[in-house]
Parts: sequence; structure tokens; C-alpha cells
Amino acid sequence: MMRTGDFFHMGFINLWRRKVRTILTALAMTVGVAAIVVLISIGIGYDQTYRETIEEMGSLTKIDVMPPREKKGKVPLLNEKAVWSFNQLEGVEAATPVLQVFPYLKNGKYVTPIKLYGIDMNTASSFQLIPLEGELPLKGTRIRPQIMLTDDVQDSFADPETWEEVENEAIKETLHPMKSNIRMSFDYESLIGEYQEGEDGRAILTGINYKTEITGICSNQNQNYTTSGFMEYDRLEEIMKDNKEYLPSVSEKDEEDEELARLQTYEMVWVKAKDTNSAQDVIDTIKAAGFETYSLNDMLESVKRQSKQIQGMLAAIGGVALLVAGIGTANTMMMSINERTKEIGILKVLGSELTDILKMFLVEAVIIGIIGGIVGLALSFGLQKLLPILLSEMEVRSIIPPWLAIGGVVFAGLVAVISALIPAVKAMKISPQVAIRTE
Repeated sequence: MMRTGDFFHMGFINLWRRKVRTILTALAMTVGVAAIVVLISIGIGYDQTYRETIEEMGSLTKIDVMPPREKKGKVPLLNEKAVWSFNQLEGVEAATPVLQVFPYLKNGKYVTPIKLYGIDMNTASSFQLIPLEGELPLKGTRIRPQIMLTDDVQDSFADPETWEEVENEAIKETLHPMKSNIRMSFDYESLIGEYQEGEDGRAILTGINYKTEITGICSNQNQNYTTSGFMEYDRLEEIMKDNKEYLPSVSEKDEEDEELARLQTYEMVWVKAKDTNSAQDVIDTIKAAGFETYSLNDMLESVKRQSKQIQGMLAAIGGVALLVAGIGTANTMMMSINERTKEIGILKVLGSELTDILKMFLVEAVIIGIIGGIVGLALSFGLQKLLPILLSEMEVRSIIPPWLAIGGVVFAGLVAVISALIPAVKAMKISPQVAIRTE
């Protein structure tokens, strides 16, 4: 019985005796492998490009949860119990209720509007709200609240008379929120010094001014939190109660909606999934409970579905090229068997096992497939560098991960073996007497 090494040794010798045909067959396999690898890699590049684009828009693991739109039947309440339930879900890292308001900040004579969030500061790090300098705000006091601002607030202060942002770098330096006195108000007139007549006839400011303590500066996370601030939820809730007349009024509701509004504790809850793999499961669970959700992961799932369709289509096109290469391999093996019929007969007379004859031709096919696969893979890497240059206007991106590189070579060998199977079986069935008499 022949050893495996003997089969490969004989295979290389037999293929080299017909080197031109072998090269042409391997070349067809090279083109097939390059086509399928490059086309699939373009599909992967498409998926990665859109994924990165979506990630730039915000975190894929952050989920905004809102009260249900449907007010019929049993309506789930977005309250403290709901937040507790979200925290118990498998795959959830943190959950916090959220308040959103739009006060003004004044630094010297300069003013800027900001978007102020009230959250549970114990969850801040889970939502990447980590101070670049300073520290997270504690509760502060109702009169002197503590706030953490994003790193673009300093550049957003403008002269209230012209609303032109400060361009002078020396002045900008003096507007550093942590190094200057910042006042906050929900009433713009109050902030710029407008007065009204009080009950005793004296002039009083029109709204409440808060002397704030800016405890830290954090990233605006690729403009996701443009000119924003963050403070403790409970403290902001208290401040909002004191400034109801300056906050946007809620549209009139019917009696049922008013009752729901009274029971509804939170307007929004942020939920942080542990990773992108568990995010969609968390979203599905929360939706099943009756709440509305928004997450960039929904957009990513849509892109994934489109990407799979595109990759499938491109793989099918590449598969056609590889199929043609397989047919070429089958033809080469069939011709080789016809030319070596007498050799096969001699091997049978000498007592070679039928499986040895089968293996001999299959090993030759594997060698052609692997050589074609390796050269095709090398060509794929070359095209990976060349395509973005040739198709610069289309912004084509090719990504060849290790599994695709290895899979392309293995698949080429497998196609070659399958293509050579019928000719190899035919070789097993050749009669020794007929084979020996063949010229």
C-alpha cells in the first residue's frame, strides 16, 4: 500500500510531465479563486464601511427607551420599577432615567445655549461619559448645582449682542468653564440682566440664576453630545420644578393621557448593552414589554441584512468563475486518464488497490487546486491594493479576513477534488486487459 507522501511525489511528477496543461488548468483555478475572494472581500468592505459610519454616529450598544405610543389596554409604565427590570436583563450593563432641558450658560459677558442631561451619575462611565479633566459632578446643591460639560462648550460662547462666537484665542482661554464663573438660567432675559417690577415696586430679575460649579470636562463623542452638560438626575428634576414657567409647555391631553402622564415617572431611559451581540436581544425584549426604543443597532441590523444579500450575490458571481475552473480541472483529469490508460492497467496487474488509483488522480487534482488557490489568493491581495485606485470614484473597499484567505485556498482544493472524482472513479473501473492492450 502506497504512503501519502508517495502519492504527492508521483502527483508532482505526472503533472510536471504535462506542465503546459497543468499551468493552464491551475491558472483557471487561480482566476476562479481570485474572483470569489475579491468579490466577497468587497462585500465585507461594504459592511465594515457602513458599520464604521454608523459607529461614528454614536454607540451601537446604547438604547433609548421611551413610553409606549399606544395608550389602549394595559400600558407599561416607564418608572423606577421598569429601570430596575432593565438592569436585570441578561446583556444589560447599566440603565438610567434621563431628563433633557435647554438652559443658557453665561461666562462673563458671553452666552451659549446647551443641552443639559440629568442622569444617574453612577452609570456615567457605562455611557462613556468620563471626565477628560476634573471629575464627575456630585449632587451639589439646589442653589449651586454641579455640572460636567462637553469639550466643545468653551468654543461655543458668543457675544449676545451679535451672536458671533469668540474667535480671539486669548479671550477663549479665559472662557474655560472650570476656570471661570458660570451662571445658568432657563430665562434668557434674566441671564443678560433684564428686570421686571416686583410686588413691592422694586426691580427684580425675571428668572432664577444659578451659580454653577463645573466639576469636569468630557468628550462630545463625535458630536453626539454637541455643547451638552450632565448632572445628577434628582438635582435637575428639582431645578426643573422651580423653572416650570420657562420650560416648553406640554400639549393638552385628554383625561386618560393626563392620568398616564401623572403615573409616568420618566420621559426617557438610557440602556447600555454589554456588547453589540447582545444589544439586539435587549432591544427585542424591551419592545416585547411594550416600550418604544431607538438604537443605532437597529440601523446596523438593516445594513447587515443588505450586506448579506450583497455578499451572497457577489459570492455567486465568483462561484461561477470557480465552477468554470472546476470544469477545466475535470477535463484535464479526463484527458490524463485517457493518456495513461496503459499505466493504469499495469498498476492493476501489479496488484495496486483500486483506492490507490483513485487517490493518485485525486491527489493530482488537489495539487492543481491548492496551487491555483495560493496563486489566486496572492492575486487577490494584489487586487485589494489596486481596486481602490482603479475605482477611486466608487470608493470600493476590500477586506480579506483570515477565514476568507484560508477558506479560498481550501475551497479551491475541494472544488478540484469534486471535479476529478468522476474521472478518478472511471480510472478505477478500467479493465486491466483492455488497458494493457491500449497503445
